[in-house]
Amino acid sequence: MVRSFPRSSPRRSVLVEASVYAAMFALLLPGCGLRAMASADDAPPAFAIRGTLPWHNFLSGPTAWNASDYRVYLDDLAARGLNFVGFHCYTGGAERYAPYVEPLIRIQYRDVVPVAGFDTSMTARWGYRPLAVRDFAFETGNLFPLPPGAEAFGGDGAVTARSHEERYRRAQGLMGEVIAMAHARGIQVAIGFEFGVHPPELASIVPPESRIGGALLPDPTHPANIEILHATLRDLLTTYPGLDWVWLWLHEHSMFVAPPELAGRFAEFYQREKGHFSGAPREHDVFTGVWSLVQIRQVHEYLSRHAPRTRLAIGGWGGGPQLPPVLRGLDRALPRDIVFSCLNPGMGGSGHAPVLAEVAAHRPTWAIPWFEGDAWLWHLQPRAASIRDQVKAAHADRLSGVIGIHWRTEEIRMNLEAFALTARDPEQAPSGEALYRRHCTERYGAEAADTLAPLLLRFEQENQLGTLSSPEYFPYSPAWGRLPPGLEDPLRAAIALIERLESGAGSPVHRQNLGWLADNFRGSLLLDEVGRKIEAAYTLKEQYLRGEMFGTALREQAQAARAQFETAPIEELFRTFARRVRSRGELGELSSLNQKLWLQHRELDQFLREAAAHP
Repeated sequence: MVRSFPRSSPRRSVLVEASVYAAMFALLLPGCGLRAMASADDAPPAFAIRGTLPWHNFLSGPTAWNASDYRVYLDDLAARGLNFVGFHCYTGGAERYAPYVEPLIRIQYRDVVPVAGFDTSMTARWGYRPLAVRDFAFETGNLFPLPPGAEAFGGDGAVTARSHEERYRRAQGLMGEVIAMAHARGIQVAIGFEFGVHPPELASIVPPESRIGGALLPDPTHPANIEILHATLRDLLTTYPGLDWVWLWLHEHSMFVAPPELAGRFAEFYQREKGHFSGAPREHDVFTGVWSLVQIRQVHEYLSRHAPRTRLAIGGWGGGPQLPPVLRGLDRALPRDIVFSCLNPGMGGSGHAPVLAEVAAHRPTWAIPWFEGDAWLWHLQPRAASIRDQVKAAHADRLSGVIGIHWRTEEIRMNLEAFALTARDPEQAPSGEALYRRHCTERYGAEAADTLAPLLLRFEQENQLGTLSSPEYFPYSPAWGRLPPGLEDPLRAAIALIERLESGAGSPVHRQNLGWLADNFRGSLLLDEVGRKIEAAYTLKEQYLRGEMFGTALREQAQAARAQFETAPIEELFRTFARRVRSRGELGELSSLNQKLWLQHRELDQFLREAAAHP
């Protein structure tokens, strides 16, 4: 059964006002309200810090949120007994991060204000290709509420700003409002950035000797880099008075550097302090640890003098040669009032790094499970059982906080619910199946829960959906969404089951929710089919560009590729995806589908036309 996608006028949208968002959450998500924690007793929570880390960068996350979206989100956190929300701000970096500067923090140095902005559907970062909403495929643009004068999807402040200064002003004004809303709900707020990562404009105005030779990283002992760090902290503290936490992040990519050439004050510091990291597995890790230590101490000292009520936390990524190898040394070298945190390794595929248990014996320590991984953001990711286990493991190792990272809000609801319930009382947390049953009962009805809860648990335990691919940080290729052998039948069986439940559901809300769930699985099947049907054209174009295909052979191959290309269910995919939009995050996914897949499809169509007429 394929339901039709409703046509609407260009001025109409399924999401228009804050009141509509609130009503949708109340109707569609019966567990999202003050009832969510009604079963919790009055005992103190097991973790002092229980919260979330909604990650800015992709359009499915807070990059595209407005004040009304934050308000509903914070209401939900408060209702679930969560007391912390953190925000990370990119300020540039290496590889694809190099020009990526977000406007939450204004790092002005020597009168240079870096270019910054949140992404919209008209920017070209993170694999997005610019596309105005009016050009979205198959009338899907009609679902997007745009403020007057805007042509792109994104946060209202981003799509209506007309100047460089206005992008900063609107973004920082919104975050100031968010902090006030969070505090009114008893929620602490952290804003973080990756230390030692400077916006690209600053590279040309710092003295050349301020970089470490070989590594080409900022020398943290050089006055220029100290001044930049102070400018960053000054902007944070003056723009957001009352900010609870500054969260320093060891950056993800720039530490993969050539061997450093040490000289001057940093060489002296390195020799003096490297003993803290004597147990690190590689010399590279020793360098990373000492380089980090300088800057963390500088921030700690600055906060002690200028904002003693603002606490300091450090964090980073948990895989490979990233943060875990340097944590023991940092633990030995840093004051005990600095909180340590780390993302769980493998995008949430396992629990916290074991070293956190050691650190937790000396200082407050937070684990960061993933409600979803950003390599699968066009797919459903049931993780309720594993999140439960990871939170329980953090409690067993006496960590003082758990914080869940995510981008989307609708698809991760089952995972958020499991997190909040387990974080409140890990020892009495329901089983994985019981958590799914609770979620399914509220969302789909008691009868549906009997079959859907085991189904979702099985999808998680067998990692069937986790084998799919939709890495939002890259441009689309036909490899996205390809089903492994044996998954098509379980997906079709799941859709058939949901359709039977949908036809018998007594509640309109339960029917709507069941339709939404079925469309998630339909979308996975359709994305796989589209990829398979357009892959021949994609491969042929690459062969042509490499000079491997031309003349008669090119024309014949183009005709064969066209035969497959035209059977790709591209319109059905877009209409199925659009049919389930009920949140700002899903609008961001639909925008991504247009900017990545639709533009790729359009480009291949043009190539096939040209190849068919090639001399």
